Amino acid sequence: MKPTLVLSDNYSNIDSSQISILKDQKALQKFFIQVNKTRKPGLPVPVIDFSKEMLILVCAGEQHGNYEPKVTFVKEDADKMTFKVMEKSQKDSIQTGTTTPFYLYKMPISGKQVSFIKQ
Repeated sequence: MKPTLVLSDNYSNIDSSQISILKDQKALQKFFIQVNKTRKPGLPVPVIDFSKEMLILVCAGEQHGNYEPKVTFVKEDADKMTFKVMEKSQKDSIQTGTTTPFYLYKMPISGKQVSFIKQ
């Protein structure tokens, strides 16, 4: 069960690091209102079939230089799925500004609890 990257960008307007699950269009719209506050034109909201898919949202918070998380499936129990989020900075970064990157992944919907291990 591998999450698929749907969209990423360097500017989310969210200053703190967070990982969340989006299970409906309302939650997705709310996130994009935040992302598009300072954009003209704004990023388009991805089309997701929430009857079949859910989203994993990784917001990195304020970063200096390049940042890219890797979300991988760890294990699945009867009532829980566990993913690992490895945060990696690219050492040969030429970017020196401050960013607030986000990464949006989709995966098949599950009624199980989803948990994350950050590394």
